[in-house]
Formats: sequence, structure tokens, C-alpha cells
Amino acid sequence: MKYDALPGGFFLIGIPFSFSAFIGIIALVGIVVNDAIVMVDTMNGYQQQGMKVKQAAARGVSDRLRPVLTTSITTIIGLIPLALSDPTWMPLCSAIIFGLIAATLIALIVVPCLYMLFTPNTENPDMALL
Repeated sequence: MKYDALPGGFFLIGIPFSFSAFIGIIALVGIVVNDAIVMVDTMNGYQQQGMKVKQAAARGVSDRLRPVLTTSITTIIGLIPLALSDPTWMPLCSAIIFGLIAATLIALIVVPCLYMLFTPNTENPDMALL
């Protein structure tokens, strides 16, 4: 396989894309989707309490920042020894590690932006009177 066709993290460390890397990407998708679902659910909860979309997005990100960062950082730190211990696990761990780095940034920046773009601004009429 040519190195110019590899995903970014694999290109950086010079390892070929393999079946175990593909399995790592599948595991990564589960982690990333969970982060996005929890964040959007938090934002929806704030919007149902009467906040505007922009406030709900900002509050949702601030509330989910620590859990998203800690789960990502602990997963990355936990996978580094496994990746360095055996070449069999290196592609799987690398896919999850590099994917989590990118996905954490996307979850904290892109998801709230998309939420603000695609969510209608519906205020709770009962809260508007307070």
C-alpha cells in the first residue's frame, strides 16, 4: 500500500493500514458517537429548560468538556502501552489513539456549531415570562 493513501496518523508513524486498524476504527466510531449523543442530549435538555440555542450549546459543551476530555485522555494513555508492547496491536491502538485526538476536537468544536446551525430556536413560553 502506498503511504500517500494512508490515513493521517498512520502516515505520521509510517505503519500500513490493516484489518486490525479497521477494527480499531469501528471501535472508535462507537466512542465518538457516544460523545456526540451525550453532548447533543445535554444541549437539548438545556433548550427544553428555556435556553436559547446558542446558550444551550455553550452550556452543553461546558458541562460535557471534562467528561469528554477525561475519557479520551484515559483511553489514549491506556492504549499507548498496548500499542508499544506488541506489533500486532499497534494498528488497532493507533487507529483509536489518532482517531480520538481528532474526534475529541470535533466533538467539542464542530458538534456545537452544527447544533446551532441546524436546531430551531424555540424558547419555552413559560420560561420567557419569568
